[in-house]
Amino acid sequence: MQIIYGGSFNPPTLAHFLIARFIMEKFPKDDFIFLPTNNFYEKDNLKDFRIRLKLLRIMGKKLGRRAKISDFELKLDHYYGTAYTLGHFPDSWFVLGADNLQTIHTWINYPNVVKNNHFLVVPRNGIDIEAIFQSNPVLAENRTQFTILFDFKEVYISSSEYRKTQDPQYLLPEVAEYIAKNQLYKE
Repeated sequence: MQIIYGGSFNPPTLAHFLIARFIMEKFPKDDFIFLPTNNFYEKDNLKDFRIRLKLLRIMGKKLGRRAKISDFELKLDHYYGTAYTLGHFPDSWFVLGADNLQTIHTWINYPNVVKNNHFLVVPRNGIDIEAIFQSNPVLAENRTQFTILFDFKEVYISSSEYRKTQDPQYLLPEVAEYIAKNQLYKE
């Protein structure tokens, strides 16, 4: 099985690191792949793909050889959505924060993205995950597609919080050093 941890990673934070480490320890025999979104993903202040890829590679070194970083989306000429990308990673599980579970109904190719894929859901921001399933008939009907990682201890750190505060405590020291050295994320 492959575990795909997708996202913008703009920049990759200490939370991303802790989630990855937790999942790699919980599923020690499975491949683990970071999959950053391409430059066409609509998000405020999105740094170039190659910068985010470099930052992920720095983080990946701290996680060890099992942490792979995919440049799959670099080759795309558009943002096609998670369903499209996961179609190129058979037998995979996609890591999903509870905040993204709340908005999965807005994803490209919903509800097929739910019906045709498997997800590992990470608790986030005290969100009631079971209530999300109860309030969405598609999610409730496809509940077996989701594994909730209730044993993960939440970390209240986000990339957007880092971008607002520029506080290096939200990052691995090596990532913070690279960002500072290259003057990234400065307004």
